[in-house]
Amino acid sequence: MSPKATLFALVLSFASVASAQSINLGFEGHGDRQVWIAATPPNQAPGDSDGVVTNKGEAMLPGADQKDDAKVYVWDRKTGNLAFKTVKDAKGSTWEVKPEDFKLIAQVAVNIVHDSKPVAAASVDLDDGAHKASQLLDPSTKGVVTFFGIKPGSVKITVHYKVQGKDGQPVTQIADLSLSHTDPIPTIKVALADAVETVGGASTGGNAPGQSGSTTTNASDQSSDSKSSGGGVGGFFGRAIIYLLVLGGMAYAIYLAVQWVKKDPDSVSSKLEQLGVQIPKPGDDPLTDPAQIAAPVKPVPTPVQKIILDDAAPEPLNFGSPASISSVAPISMGPVEPKLISQTGDAMPVPEGELVVGRELGLGLSLVGESTVSRKHAVITRNGSQVLVKDCGSTNGTYVNGVQLQGEKQLQIGDNVQFGSVRFRYEG
Repeated sequence: MSPKATLFALVLSFASVASAQSINLGFEGHGDRQVWIAATPPNQAPGDSDGVVTNKGEAMLPGADQKDDAKVYVWDRKTGNLAFKTVKDAKGSTWEVKPEDFKLIAQVAVNIVHDSKPVAAASVDLDDGAHKASQLLDPSTKGVVTFFGIKPGSVKITVHYKVQGKDGQPVTQIADLSLSHTDPIPTIKVALADAVETVGGASTGGNAPGQSGSTTTNASDQSSDSKSSGGGVGGFFGRAIIYLLVLGGMAYAIYLAVQWVKKDPDSVSSKLEQLGVQIPKPGDDPLTDPAQIAAPVKPVPTPVQKIILDDAAPEPLNFGSPASISSVAPISMGPVEPKLISQTGDAMPVPEGELVVGRELGLGLSLVGESTVSRKHAVITRNGSQVLVKDCGSTNGTYVNGVQLQGEKQLQIGDNVQFGSVRFRYEG
């Protein structure tokens, strides 16, 4: 073999070996994609320097030093979805990446708010059924944390937070995620009803742990907070103006009365005497005039009438023994009406029969504007003193004392009942 032929064969052999050790990928058309290799599932988005960022229909990664059980990840930034394959399966031939290879959602954002403002600090847990992840919320994140590589389907979000230095009641919210999301980074919004610290604001006192909810909180929560806190600075000035107007009106009425008396005192005296008010006149001495001292009227005793019973012998009155007297039934004050107490202290009686709880208007208990409450969320059934609550397959669940309902449960006095993130206290 000639030297040229030998060199050509060596080049082909080297190219063949290099091709076998590299990872080649092909895509359907052009698009914004990032490809990289990782030994463990990533819990955050890779940097632009990780792997290869390309908008072409192909990409190549060196795979000689990669372990076979490591994974090749493809992030389609337009759809926001993630595909993966082991290095062992991707080596050799070209991996033609198809839409069905994308099985994870690349990024999911969780937005924690109170009174429509971003929460300053919290711990956020996400469980997609395949793995669990946690992120810390601080003022720099402005109420938003991001999770990476999430399995589509039902995910559970749990938020832990503090109210005035004490642990608040954790808020749990269920959300359904799909690979067909319109936003490349779908966002789950969780509203805290407790008065927690927000970015650019501070805690306002709020409720004690266990008496809050999630409310989600929305425009209706803001209205309730304004009622319970007196409306802040604006409410103080509003009340002050009302008080001044009332005092001014009273002073003006007194002024008119004085002017009337000065203008026509005889007419005023006549009107008062018609009402039975005696007006002292000049020269009268109310202390020495016996005509003006009314003698007390002594009541005339009514003679006792005899009761005569025809055809019956008189029987002595029997007051019974002390035992029989003590057995007299106490006077009943009537049944106590069961009710639900909201976070703002409003009492909602629970009537006999079924009470439907939901987000729609016209229900027995309508929580309009609460995004964590389903259209028909739960049913409360009262039969006398027995009150039962049952979830109606709601998205975010119904909880009693922090435990999610799986069936029907009887309420006890003092129980905390939560629909989504909206909470009540049950009282008899």
